[in-house]
Amino acid sequence: MTTRTFMGRRIAGAALVVGLLGAGAPVLAAPAFADSASPAAVAGIPTFGDVLRGIEVDWAEGHWNWTAWNDSTPVAFGADQDNYQCAEYVARALAAAGLVPGLGPDDPQDDYFHYTAPNGTTYDLLLISDVAPYHTLYDYLMDSHLGTDIGDHPEDARPGDVVVTYAGPGNTKSHTGLVVTAADGSTEPTVDAHNRARSHYGYHYYAPSHLVRIDPLGLLQGFLPSAVSAFEAPKAGSSKIATPKATAPKATAPSTSTWGRQDPAGPQV
Repeated sequence: MTTRTFMGRRIAGAALVVGLLGAGAPVLAAPAFADSASPAAVAGIPTFGDVLRGIEVDWAEGHWNWTAWNDSTPVAFGADQDNYQCAEYVARALAAAGLVPGLGPDDPQDDYFHYTAPNGTTYDLLLISDVAPYHTLYDYLMDSHLGTDIGDHPEDARPGDVVVTYAGPGNTKSHTGLVVTAADGSTEPTVDAHNRARSHYGYHYYAPSHLVRIDPLGLLQGFLPSAVSAFEAPKAGSSKIATPKATAPKATAPSTSTWGRQDPAGPQV
């Protein structure tokens, strides 16, 4: 895929998501946009969700071996990527498809470290491990309704879905990656991941894992009220310009540095 084609798809996808978030509740009732019930899906025509998940995969395939978010120097398969870890890689793939409102795939690392979503919550999108008081990438997926955790069901994996591994202490979250190919009956789904560069590795290599299904239109349910209020113009005669967003407290642990920030789970296999 050429850079021009990819950028065109990314801009179109982001514009669709932003437009839908600002369109209001009636869009929610439009069955033509449904990811699974659409007549288009029955006819084998890619759905809205298919297109945006495809953008995720296109982006991920082009960045799996980057040294850092702003350094395209390739590393060898399986090599460490200390400054470009797993959650950041997945978050940037989502942002490339317009699925992290207000954030782009080439934005500075600090913007991912302190990302304030339309619901007013601040998320650390560089983090997948559960570390209080941070709201992690997984929390963002659940709160936004962009993702649905369906458990360990690789047979249902679609390109653009997210895999979360539970190999941390006490079976806690330790790793994440992006599904790039679905199961085809003879092979399991494959995953691209950091922070040891992996491309098209088997789903079960990262076991025990859960599949998080990505449905772009879930953002309408998760973020619509906040997004609509953000688009409202001030009432006539009012001097109020905007209401500041509430933000989560910023903690100093486990790291105050954004460049080189390490997920507590450590390097991933």
